[in-house]
Amino acid sequence: MKLSKQMKKFVIILSIILLLIFSVCALFELKTTKYEEKQEVYYAYQSKGSVDYTVFFRTNVMYDQSYMEKDRYYVFKYIDHVELKFKYQFKGSDPAQLKTNYLVKAYLQGLHGKENEVLWSKEYVLVPQQVEQEENTDRVIEITVPVTLDSYWALKETIFNDSEVNSPVVLNVFFDVRTLASTPKGTLEDKMSPNIIIPIGENVFKIEAAPEISGENSIAETIKVQMPVDMRKISIYFAISFIFLIMAVLLALFIKVAVPPDTFDRTMARIFKEYGERLAGMEQAISYQLANIVSVTSIEDMVKIADEVGQPVFYYKVNSPLERKIEFYVFDSGRVYYMVMFGEIKPAAESPIQVESGKDTRISM
Repeated sequence: MKLSKQMKKFVIILSIILLLIFSVCALFELKTTKYEEKQEVYYAYQSKGSVDYTVFFRTNVMYDQSYMEKDRYYVFKYIDHVELKFKYQFKGSDPAQLKTNYLVKAYLQGLHGKENEVLWSKEYVLVPQQVEQEENTDRVIEITVPVTLDSYWALKETIFNDSEVNSPVVLNVFFDVRTLASTPKGTLEDKMSPNIIIPIGENVFKIEAAPEISGENSIAETIKVQMPVDMRKISIYFAISFIFLIMAVLLALFIKVAVPPDTFDRTMARIFKEYGERLAGMEQAISYQLANIVSVTSIEDMVKIADEVGQPVFYYKVNSPLERKIEFYVFDSGRVYYMVMFGEIKPAAESPIQVESGKDTRISM
């Protein structure tokens, strides 16, 4: 395989540049310390708050059982009381100083309008504020509060008789709980208020209990962690660099430089490009003594003569280390029009592929 001098030089330089680029990338990857950001969590917690209830009945002719579970329809007249069950769970990742305040409050509320805005409200404390404090990981609070509805119904009727405003009335019961978790790294606060709504005064009603409430939070810090060296990436960079090194060496040592065409080669190329369809090759040259030879000085004149006599232009070409020439002939009734062009003899090391004298080197179109 041979390349031109410029192409060989370009490929070698390109290989060296790519070799240096990938080598620098490998060294940069090896020497550069990389970090990634991570969240260092010192303390975290999760909490849940829920409300459950059971409706207990007076003796009546409608129900055989003495109570009903949640999510049913109830007859107000037969209700003895509603047992509310509040539960709060706090779970921390590590021991902390936990301080929990909680209470149960109820609001008897008269509603008005399409969006049930509160028209009037009466507050009741069902469970006074309690405080629990200790160092622990978890905290669980469970409270059972029986609620009798008769007194609230009586107040609702009193307000209606006095105001003559017949608005829907509900008993909205809240379980307010607040926990402070104190740690050496800081303090976190968890607050929630699960609630339950009981209609007052409706003959048949359904209780609305809030779904389970969840909470979470954490004390964390963003830190930079040193990443290990990516040896796989470095190995790939060095492998690619080695490939370009081998390529550059092979190009420099084993790929020969193609000799650029000289004047003779360029002239031949131009002749065959312009007149290839008019030329016919010969296997051997003819003797000068066999015919009446007329010398012609240019290929253009040879083509004109060939047109005039209606004959093709024959040629015989020799391109060897000892001789480089091309002879053109036009035959016309015992007369031969002849033109010869010689090329410079090249040193053996620069000679192109040898063409033996007498070989057919014609180009036919």
